[in-house]
Amino acid sequence: MTEGEGQGVAAGVDIGGTTIKLGLAAAGQVLARGRIPYAPLGSFDDVAERIVQGVRAMEAEAGRRADALGIAAPGHARPQDGLMVDGTANVPLLRDRSLAAELRTRTGLFTATVNDGSAATLGELHFGAGRGVARFALLTLGTGVGGGIVVDGRLVTGDDGVPPELGAMVLDDGPAGRRTLEDFASAGGFAAAYRRAGGDTALSPIDIFAQAAAGQGVAIATIDAVARRIAQALGTLVNALNLEACLVGGGIAEAGEPLLQRIRAQLPQFTWPFLLARVRVTRAETGEDAGILGAARTALHQREASSAAASGRPTADSPPGNGPSGAGVQ
Repeated sequence: MTEGEGQGVAAGVDIGGTTIKLGLAAAGQVLARGRIPYAPLGSFDDVAERIVQGVRAMEAEAGRRADALGIAAPGHARPQDGLMVDGTANVPLLRDRSLAAELRTRTGLFTATVNDGSAATLGELHFGAGRGVARFALLTLGTGVGGGIVVDGRLVTGDDGVPPELGAMVLDDGPAGRRTLEDFASAGGFAAAYRRAGGDTALSPIDIFAQAAAGQGVAIATIDAVARRIAQALGTLVNALNLEACLVGGGIAEAGEPLLQRIRAQLPQFTWPFLLARVRVTRAETGEDAGILGAARTALHQREASSAAASGRPTADSPPGNGPSGAGVQ
């Protein structure tokens, strides 16, 4: 398996709080895509069945069959069986269930689960703005806030692939709902900041950026307030880890430079000057495909490692960035 690409074709399933994104990927390219709204799904079986249908539709569209299936999911899945044991508040249908095992039964594919922030970070490490960068952090801003950290070219996780929880960084000793990075910088955090700034209508981040572009003072103040909290979190990570780059991804990052410029402008207030001069803040390059690419690559890598272990074949050490094995089911 070549570093950064992996061999074969894999389906990537990126489970978000509002949408399940699907992609059929090979060598860092997405060959076909699909989307499943999460809200109408009424049961765990509905989730599994719609994903299987989506995978088969993508295979038909691309004219390629998947060799493996990777799932990027919030929280943490138990490595031995893929059981979701943490972080399913936004996707309650997955709580205490193994989507990996269910999809393996329905498709016959090797299936692996990886934390969504870790998957997005691997996508950027191998196929996006993290290529060639030894130390970086990725923040993903959307319904929630997640991401990952790379040090010495490898994804940082704990035992059994347990991910860091960047959205849980406490930035203010305030009341519940106004303490963590996720409280301040998620889609709900933007809406709350807009109300605090004097807005009288519930707006999405996209609408807030549109209003700011039109010169609305409340929207501009909102973006400044949220960007300050993001800069506070990134400055803390830079000070602790001497990062080379801070990448900003997720749906909210689609705003681009109007968000990044405000983060850069406030980063000096939270970062040691010598380290500040050595770090760049930029948008993640793989966009909505980050989790798909990272999950697909993880599944292919784990499939190869599992096959080699079962046959007794010697294998090279895992290439940088794969981290622990995650939750693979065969």
